[in-house]
Amino acid sequence: MGSLNRTIRLLCIVPISTTGITEDLVRIYKSRPGLDISFIDGRDLLGCPPSIENEAHAFESTRAVLPRTVDYISSHTLDGVLVCCFSNHPLVCALRRLVTIPVTGIFQAALQEATQHGGKFGIVTTAHAWEKPLTDSVSELGFGENSAGVAATGIGPLELENLDREVVINRIAMFSKPLIDKGARSIILGCAGMTALEEDILAALPPGTRTVDGVRAGIRILSRLAEETAIVETIPRCIDDSKCMGTIHNTELTSGAAQVL
Repeated sequence: MGSLNRTIRLLCIVPISTTGITEDLVRIYKSRPGLDISFIDGRDLLGCPPSIENEAHAFESTRAVLPRTVDYISSHTLDGVLVCCFSNHPLVCALRRLVTIPVTGIFQAALQEATQHGGKFGIVTTAHAWEKPLTDSVSELGFGENSAGVAATGIGPLELENLDREVVINRIAMFSKPLIDKGARSIILGCAGMTALEEDILAALPPGTRTVDGVRAGIRILSRLAEETAIVETIPRCIDDSKCMGTIHNTELTSGAAQVL
């Protein structure tokens, strides 16, 4: 961050009503000199799901969280916004249409970082309902030839923190193995809830395998954009911006309850 004589200010959004993942991310990704990171989530918001286990939940969370997010952005000076849900989340598209600062999601950021490492990547995610949407999104965003596939553990996002840690790590490692056998050199953590487990996951994988955390990747990308005064088009775009239009039109942009961590 040394090229800027000011603090880069980023907003990270965890678009669910439960708070465990937010608390983990606040603990792991602290502000530091030159970089200020704030977090908001969907706590206490009517209609916001406790976790996002399918595309319907993603749209529900967008409708619930969008007003709070726009209210926060309009009242703060920010350099970038990161949506912390591992999907082609419609909140990313909606915000890109409503604000002028760079916006990306941890899904898009993770794909970009994984390909920069070279070689193939594999994605280990949570619910089985995400296998096809993530596979399709990887291809449509132009990363298909770099992908060794998507594997779902069957463990829900909330179970990542509630189940025995060793059981969770072993299951993630087990579902990573076929992807590594197909040539994946990087394993992308397919849920923000896996961030707190990254060190143990990496230790359970074969030597030489990398892990990619989309939250870390997103913070790096947005920070670099601020440093280089780059344009938002350098980040992978949404597949189809029309997907978010219904969400925007059906969402009343009134101020949500103030909440920031």
